[in-house]
Amino acid sequence: MQLNLIPDDRTERLTIIHSRLTEHFGLPEPRQPLDPVSQLVMGLIGGRTRGAVSATALTRLRLHYADWESLRDAPVTDIEHMISGVTFAEIEAPWLKAALLEITVMRGALTLDFLAALPVSAALAWLERLPGVGRKTAATVLNFSTLRRRALVIDTHHLRVITRLGLVGHGASMEQAYDRLAPLLPSDWSAAELDAHHQLVKQLGQCRPAVPTCSPCPLNDLCAAGRAASQPHGKKHRSDAQFVRKPFFLTPSEVFRDRPTSSAFLQ
Repeated sequence: MQLNLIPDDRTERLTIIHSRLTEHFGLPEPRQPLDPVSQLVMGLIGGRTRGAVSATALTRLRLHYADWESLRDAPVTDIEHMISGVTFAEIEAPWLKAALLEITVMRGALTLDFLAALPVSAALAWLERLPGVGRKTAATVLNFSTLRRRALVIDTHHLRVITRLGLVGHGASMEQAYDRLAPLLPSDWSAAELDAHHQLVKQLGQCRPAVPTCSPCPLNDLCAAGRAASQPHGKKHRSDAQFVRKPFFLTPSEVFRDRPTSSAFLQ
C-alpha cells in the first residue's frame, strides 16, 4: 500500500502525536543504516529480543562468517548455535537460512538492492514471500536499511499504543495495522521521519505494557486508558480493562503471528 495522504482527522492526530512525543522524549539519535541483507538478517533474529542482544548476535555472525553467502550455506545447527542468545533461536535459524537461499534462487545472487526500484507496496510483498518475513521485518528492511524507503515499521510496542489511541482496532495484526495506518501518514514525512516516529511510539509503548502508567503520558488525553485513569474513584474504561488484564507473556505462535509459518522451512 502506498503512503498517500487521505484527508482524515487521524492524519492530524498522528502529527500531534509525533510532536508531543518529540517534545517529551526528544528526537531519537540518527540511525546508522545497514545494507538491506544485513538488515534482513537483523530482523529475522530480532523477534521478541532486546536490541542489544540482537546486535550482539549480528556481530557474532559477521565475525564468524566471511560473508552472508557463507551464512546461507552453513548448517542450521551451526547458525542456531551462533544466535543462541536470541529468543526462539531454534525457529529463527532455519528461517534465516531458508530466506537467504530463497533470495539467491529468485535473484541469482544474495542481494536486495533491486528493491530500491520497486514501489513500496511491491517491495513489501516481495519480501513477505520469504520464509519467516512478516510485515514488520519487511518494513525494517525497506525503512531502516540504506534503501531508506517510506515504509512504517510497527512492532508490538507500537501496535499497543496505536490500538489504545483508537487508530486501529483491537486484535489487529501488524499487517492490518500497517494497511490501516499507512494511508493516514502525512505525505511530507520522509523515510527518516517515519523511522523517528516509530522509535518515539515504540519508546512510549515500552512503558509498563501490562499495566499502563497514564498520568505522566503526553498522550493521555488522546487515549481511552488515559482518560479512564483520570476519572474519579478509579473508574476504568472498558477498553482499558482489556489491556490491564491481558498478560504480557506471549507464546511462540502469538509472537510470530505476522510471519509465514510453513513447516517446510522449519525442518
